[in-house]
Amino acid sequence: MKKAVIILVIAAMAIGGTITTSCKKKTKDPSYPQLVGAWKGRTSQNIPIEVDVANVDGDLYVTYVNLRFSAAAGDTASVTRYSSSGLYNMSGTSFYIFLDGTSPNVTTIAGVYHLDTLKLVGNFVGYSGNPPVATNGTYTATKSAK
Repeated sequence: MKKAVIILVIAAMAIGGTITTSCKKKTKDPSYPQLVGAWKGRTSQNIPIEVDVANVDGDLYVTYVNLRFSAAAGDTASVTRYSSSGLYNMSGTSFYIFLDGTSPNVTTIAGVYHLDTLKLVGNFVGYSGNPPVATNGTYTATKSAK
């Protein structure tokens, strides 16, 4: 009888452990895990830029963008966007985001991550002023410790 109780207790623990283990939520690995993190660099106007990438349920998302640009001497415009669930679901290693404004004066940023050099290279079009003036620029960023 004592032996049967011990076997039942062990069986119950084994079943309970299996159920508990299988119910844990697991985070999927994205296609390019090396892209997850903060990417910081400079624009063609020598102004800092930051783009953050996160793993959201196995998909890569741009979650943060801080873009500043100079539309005229002494004038710096800034656009910052953040969403923990993602601003843009990346297509492979590239992205294109509408940041601010209304058509046709929409501030946009695009980028491509180069896996061989671990650099982010892209371009942007920023609008500021009244009437809106377009500023075109490029940028390069590298992954940094945050």
